Amino acid sequence: MIDYKKYIENNKDYAIEVLKNLVSFKSVLDEYKENSFSPFGEGNKKALEYMMQLGQNDGFVTKNIDNYAMHIEYGDGEEILGILGHLDVVPVNANDWNSDPFTLTYKDKKFYARGSIDDKGPVVASYIALKILKDIGFKPNKKIRLILGCDEESGSRCLQRYFKHEPKPSIGFSPDAEFPLIYGEKAMMSYDILGKDYDSIISEFSAGDRYNIVPAIAKMKLKKDLKNEYLEFLKRNNYHGEVKGDEYIAYGLASHAMCPDKGINAIFILFKFLQEFDNSQLVKFMNKYFVDDTLGLKIGYNYYDEDMKELTSNLAIFNLKDNNFKLGVNCRIPLDSLFTVIEDCLKRITKEFNYSYNILSTSLRHFVDPNSYLVKTLMSVYQSVTNDYKNPPVTIGGGTYARELSNAVAFGPLFVGREDVCHIANEYINEDDFYKAIEIYLLAIYKLCS
Repeated sequence: MIDYKKYIENNKDYAIEVLKNLVSFKSVLDEYKENSFSPFGEGNKKALEYMMQLGQNDGFVTKNIDNYAMHIEYGDGEEILGILGHLDVVPVNANDWNSDPFTLTYKDKKFYARGSIDDKGPVVASYIALKILKDIGFKPNKKIRLILGCDEESGSRCLQRYFKHEPKPSIGFSPDAEFPLIYGEKAMMSYDILGKDYDSIISEFSAGDRYNIVPAIAKMKLKKDLKNEYLEFLKRNNYHGEVKGDEYIAYGLASHAMCPDKGINAIFILFKFLQEFDNSQLVKFMNKYFVDDTLGLKIGYNYYDEDMKELTSNLAIFNLKDNNFKLGVNCRIPLDSLFTVIEDCLKRITKEFNYSYNILSTSLRHFVDPNSYLVKTLMSVYQSVTNDYKNPPVTIGGGTYARELSNAVAFGPLFVGREDVCHIANEYINEDDFYKAIEIYLLAIYKLCS
């Protein structure tokens, strides 16, 4: 093989330019408009159009499927290698950032921006790897498609549309998780519990807007004045919060729903306070079954599997207005068989309190044999670049595009020992890791297509 390392060096400036441009698009889902010209919002459409134009300028074949998803293609053959990444990002609270979240900022050998690690940085690394292989004249034995969607963070409706028009690759990887490699992803379920509240002291409550994020802020208004008591509660328990006018605010710490224990759920804080002053049915329900529980222990659907590890349960949303409330939960589930266990638990606890529940979505477990050709090939590439023979492939609670294919895994970009800044403020990708990811993806494509 030609000395690819000098090509990586020669493409570093170009890679940063592409990353700078790509993160500038505010590709956050605002409202899904099915079959419109911008189904996932203007920012997502612009990001997709940018990658389309970039691919065309660099001599690739490109195809846009209804502004839902697109691909950048290189090579020929009946078989397809799919590299699946996404252009959409989770929302930002600009006040929590030390820099503009949509401007690439370089500091201390890190590139800061929303999407830098999830998933625009890895998309760019994969693109540059493919461009270098094309530039050096590599002739793959199969078609290679960099497939980019715009709705990974909110249900992957993008790829559902894409694969109605295009064949599914027979093999692939998604650069949207961590190294060394993810060969299994937990099943998922999101559900709501709905009910009436007539006897609590809460007049309004709002927290959370995404099921896959631990809510970092919760706000409520009360029917009685407990401002001094709330401030004392915060101080006594070393929680962060404040009172603004008639609004009681709690500040937690956001984290990904696959690891809710790493966050601080702001909803928990407010209901722990309410427990001291409110003996209502709603407050009893919340503290009995949800507060301070990220494993489903209180409800009774906790479970542990040797391969897929523990079930996690994230209380992501709680809203109350005009005596009607909704709480939203996202579970990451080791085994598909646990769907019925969870629903049985929901039937029991909602019946007890005369509430109702609604299953919003489910997604089956994704699992690829760790001894398969795909896993062994990608692991050998990772090990040859990093010299890390200690860390094995693992399973996660997160969901990536890999689950869209039967024979695909999640592969990078987060390296072992690095801070996981996915979905939080001041997201970044380490400069050296970015270039190392380009090398790993380049060799991975080369090995899988030779």
